[in-house]
Amino acid sequence: MPKRESGPPLMSSAGIMRYFEEERTQIKINPKTIIIFGFIIGLLTIILNAYYGLWP
Repeated sequence: MPKRESGPPLMSSAGIMRYFEEERTQIKINPKTIIIFGFIIGLLTIILNAYYGLWP
């Protein structure tokens, strides 16, 4: 059985970008960093509410 020649990839994606091409330009942030940042903002909000007398 003869080997098939490797040609260009099929055009089944209909113009959708490949994910590995787009990934190079994005900023990568660790999910733990987002959780910690949200916790700090929430804690800061509670502290400021208590300081300015808005605490129930």
